[in-house]
Amino acid sequence: MWQAQSYFGVYRGCRILKNSSINKAWVVFGLLGVSAALPVRAAVYQERDEINRSFTLTSKARVDVSVISGSLDIEAIDGDTASVQIERTARSRAELECNEVILKQAWGNLLIATRNRGCGTIYVVQRVLLKLPRYVDVSVHAVSGSINIGEIEGALDISGNSGNINLAQSGRRSRISGNMGTITIKLRKLYAGGLELSGNSGPIKLCIGDELNAVVKVSGISGSVSSDLPDVTFHKTAAADYYALIGSGGPTIYVLGNSGNILLSQYRE
Repeated sequence: MWQAQSYFGVYRGCRILKNSSINKAWVVFGLLGVSAALPVRAAVYQERDEINRSFTLTSKARVDVSVISGSLDIEAIDGDTASVQIERTARSRAELECNEVILKQAWGNLLIATRNRGCGTIYVVQRVLLKLPRYVDVSVHAVSGSINIGEIEGALDISGNSGNINLAQSGRRSRISGNMGTITIKLRKLYAGGLELSGNSGPIKLCIGDELNAVVKVSGISGSVSSDLPDVTFHKTAAADYYALIGSGGPTIYVLGNSGNILLSQYRE
């Protein structure tokens, strides 16, 4: 039986809510010739199957996840064994058969994706649950539902997604670009490579830990900036540019070309 988001909290504002339900955001991928999810009654999606696989990943491995018409949940675990669980639902068995699931390991890296076998527009919803070694790098692209990622310590590259994004931490050398929806990131620490958020359209909520030292640089924003943190204030440096110092300063958080509001809030358990 599918179980999602029972293993770590989802960040609403900057407070953890356990066992929150998955936000079933959707995108029609028909123009791209891949599967799509429509906002129809669940009863219509009467066909179901489930895929369960495991893989061994090294410390330098990269996991790429792309073209998922549904939600993605990633749990960070110790060890080197990754587990992949994918539940698919569709209106008919024929649509499931037209939706190809790609699970491929090459040169130590892991690719997880779906694609249309050439059947025209089909409507298949996928829910993907991954348990990954916390040291791997993770790339996520073209996911239509919510994205929830636990305490992955490798680099995060998250782009071109349309659901809300919730990160338990920023990872190393992380770039989050071209996404829609609310982005919420818990920041109790920030690696030397900092964090870049660019070209996103939606609110950005940064949940700041008490001991974090960082610099926030905002450029080209079409929205407001605000801080709920004591002794942290945004200073305007140009028409759409701002600067804030957290603690004694440190690695830089860049927010570039965002079309939503930016909020700094105190992290709370």
